[in-house]
Amino acid sequence: MAHSLRASGKAGMLWSFLIQGGTQAINFVVTVLLARLLMPEEFGLIGMIAIFIAISRALLDGGFVSSLIRTKDADNVDYSTVFFVNLISSAFLYGLLFTTAPLISEFYEEEILIKLIRVVGLILIINAFSLVQSTKLNKELQFKTQFKLQLPSLIISSLVAIWMAYNDYGVWSLVVKDLAYALLATLQLWWYAKWMPSFVFDREKFKYHFNFGYKLSLTQIINTSFNNLYNVVIGKYFSAAQLGFFTRARSLEQLPTLFFYNAFNRVFYPLLAKVNDDNQQLRRVYSQLMIIVVFIVTPILVYLGVVAEPFFRWLLTEKWLPAVPYFQLLLISGIFYPIHQYNLNICKLKGRSDMVLKLSVLQNIMLLVGAFSAIWFGIYGLLYSLIVINILITFINAYFSGKLIEYGLRDQLKDILPILGLNAFLGLILYILQIKRFNKLPDLGNMGASLTVFFTLYILTAFILKMRVLQDVIKHINK
Repeated sequence: MAHSLRASGKAGMLWSFLIQGGTQAINFVVTVLLARLLMPEEFGLIGMIAIFIAISRALLDGGFVSSLIRTKDADNVDYSTVFFVNLISSAFLYGLLFTTAPLISEFYEEEILIKLIRVVGLILIINAFSLVQSTKLNKELQFKTQFKLQLPSLIISSLVAIWMAYNDYGVWSLVVKDLAYALLATLQLWWYAKWMPSFVFDREKFKYHFNFGYKLSLTQIINTSFNNLYNVVIGKYFSAAQLGFFTRARSLEQLPTLFFYNAFNRVFYPLLAKVNDDNQQLRRVYSQLMIIVVFIVTPILVYLGVVAEPFFRWLLTEKWLPAVPYFQLLLISGIFYPIHQYNLNICKLKGRSDMVLKLSVLQNIMLLVGAFSAIWFGIYGLLYSLIVINILITFINAYFSGKLIEYGLRDQLKDILPILGLNAFLGLILYILQIKRFNKLPDLGNMGASLTVFFTLYILTAFILKMRVLQDVIKHINK
C-alpha cells in the first residue's frame, strides 16, 4: 500500500507541478503583457464583478467535487447524478446573474458592468459540462492528461486576449480570455476523460453527496464572499484604478503561494484520503508537507517584498508603481496562506465539514468587522486589518484542526518559527543592502544581485544550522 502511494505520488507530483508551473508561467507572461497594454481601471472593472462570478462557481460546485474524490467506491451513477445537478444549477445561476446585472451596475455606478456580467456568466454553463470529467481525472491522478489539455487551451485563449488588447478591445480582452479557455478545456475534457453521463438520477446518491458537500459549499460561498469583500469595498468607496492596483498586487502576491499549494494539494489530497484512518501516517506526511512548502514559499515572498519597486517598474512599467505598497503588505498574509489551507484540508479528510464551515464563518465575521472598522483609515487601514485577521485565523485553524491528528498549534509553530525567523533576519540584511548598494543598479541588475545574495545566504545558513527541512527537500529532489 505504502509503495503504491509513493509510486502514484511521484508520478502525480511531477505532472501536477508541470500543470501548475506551465499554466502559471503562461498566465504570468500574459498578465504582464495585458497589464502593459491595458489600464488599471480595466482590471478594476473585472475586480468589481469577480465576487459574483466566484460565488456562482462555488454554488455550482456544491461540495460535490470533494465528495466524489472522497468517495472510494464512486460509480457511474454517482458521476451522472452530480453531472445533471451541475447542469441544472448552472442554468439557474446564469439566469440569476443575467437578471441582477442592472442592480450590480447601479451599485458601482458603472453601466458597462451589465454587459460584462451577462457575457462572463456564460462560463458557468460551460464549466458545468466539464466539472465531473475534471474530477474523475483528478481522482484517478491523471495529471498527465490534464497537462495535455490545459496547456493548449491556455495558450490559444491567451493569444486571442493579447491580440484583442493590442487592437484596443480593452476590458473585453480579459473577458474573452476566460471564456475561450473554459470552452477549449471543456471540449478537450470530453475527449480525454472518455466518460459520458448516463441518463440516471439517483436520489440516494444525491442525498449522500449533498449531505457531505453542502457544508463545504456553504464554506466556499462564505469564503469567496469575504475573500472578495475588499474588492467590493474598494470598488464602491474608492476608484476603479485603486481596485485595479489592489487586484494586480494581490494576483502577483498569490502567484508563488498558490503555485506550490495547488501543486502539492492536487496530488496529496486524493492520496491522503486513502490513508486518513491512520492518524500517525497522516500526521507525519502532513507535517513534512507543510514544513517543506513554508520553507520554499516564504523566502520567495520575502525576496519579492524587498525588491518590489524595481520588480513592478521592470515588469509592468511605472504606471503600476502605486500598487507596490499594496503588494508588500499582502505578502505578509501570503506567508500564512498554505498553513491556513492545509489545516482546513485535515478537517475535510476527517469528514469534519462542519468544522470547516464553523472556522470559515468565524474568519469571515472577523473580516467583515475588520473591513468596516478599518475603512475610515483609508485603503491602508483595510490592508493592515486583512493581515492581522489572516494571521489570527491561521492560528485558530491550527488549534482546532490540529487536534484531529494530534498536531496542534504549538507543534506547528515549533516546526515553522525557525523558518520564519531565518527569513525575517535575511530579509532585513537584504533590505539594508538594497538601500546601501543595490538600488543604484538598473532594475534587472538590482533584482539579479538581490536574488543571488539572498538565496545563497538562505541555503548556506540552513545548511550550517543543519535544518532538517533542507535535508528533506534535497531527499525529495534526489528521488
